[in-house]
Amino acid sequence: MSSELLEGFVSSAKASISVILVLAYGYVLRKFEFVSQEGETNISRLGTKFFLPALLFSEIGPLATVHNLKTYWPIIPLSLCFQSVALVVALLSHMVGMPQHYVPMFIFNNVTSLPLLLIDALAATGGLDQFLTGDKTLDSVLKTGRVYILINALVGNLTRFALGPYLMKTHSKAWYQSYHDHPEDENFIPQIGDIALLEEDGVTEPPSLKDKIISSLQRTKDWIVSAINPPLMGGILALTFGLIPWFHKELFGSGFLSPISDSINNVGKLFSALQMLILGSHLYSKKGSKTQAFPLLWLFTYRFILAPTLSINVVYFIRTRWPNLMENDSMLDFILSISNTGPSALTMASIAMMADLPSEVEGEVSRILTFSYAVTPFISVPITVAMWAVRQTR
Repeated sequence: MSSELLEGFVSSAKASISVILVLAYGYVLRKFEFVSQEGETNISRLGTKFFLPALLFSEIGPLATVHNLKTYWPIIPLSLCFQSVALVVALLSHMVGMPQHYVPMFIFNNVTSLPLLLIDALAATGGLDQFLTGDKTLDSVLKTGRVYILINALVGNLTRFALGPYLMKTHSKAWYQSYHDHPEDENFIPQIGDIALLEEDGVTEPPSLKDKIISSLQRTKDWIVSAINPPLMGGILALTFGLIPWFHKELFGSGFLSPISDSINNVGKLFSALQMLILGSHLYSKKGSKTQAFPLLWLFTYRFILAPTLSINVVYFIRTRWPNLMENDSMLDFILSISNTGPSALTMASIAMMADLPSEVEGEVSRILTFSYAVTPFISVPITVAMWAVRQTR
């Protein structure tokens, strides 16, 4: 157990240090003005609207097949289940005073780069040898593990960019201000949830039923329009082309459309490094207010202790209670057990920009992510527990 804990600690430490170093490069580049304020804004916007959709398209497309959805279906409901629990916890925490921008950071953890780095490091140190069964080689087990991670990332990415910007927005009295900005506009329709604010300001006449219906429809339309953002569109297009056999073969295989997917893949690879550089740049340029200690500690407690406790126990329960429900694969159990573990996704910085948060809040999001990756080596504990739990079911 101690050797496994050390292996997990070393692997996660390497992964987190590599992230912190790139953040440091971005901080230094901004400090010495190799990156200007305008350049920082342009690169951030370009990453969110172009590089990130390309990355999601190239990651999701090749895996979006009917066969994969049939074979790896348990990953989808379990991923959604873990996210739903995190959503409830985050909303309850927000009700007792946790800032709004923390909500999606509870729900959406790093489901791609960090777990991929971790299983590669574990393979290099012999930590994955215990998952070798029958005639399987280390390479085949590692390849299967990567597929499991990417299927889970497919679900995480789609939900993250569909709901993340909405969940991160600060729900304040912005409507109240807009009402006073339009005092003579007779067509201005108040939001239903803000009637109490009108009454406090001396406006006692409630909106009519027609106004309520129009307001509800308008809000629904606005939500749909805001939810269809570029990253989400990249994922939807990947699913669409991936699930159509002819397009999947010609676009993501070796067909005549493959140069298109290759070019999109090359563009998408630019996102991760640029995202981390700009995140580091934000640490210098967007100082903002100090990060509150208690919400940060609560976020870490959930992401590194409570969340993995949930996923490990759920997988253990399913495997012992209904052993034939899922494919009998130790690597599948392990990936599902750690899928809910780890720091918030680095793309939270892009979601903060999409949510059009104030500059000081964007700066705080950058600092939260930096702190999250600084403590990432502690992920070695749930990784070790997950390994132990998987062995107990064999």
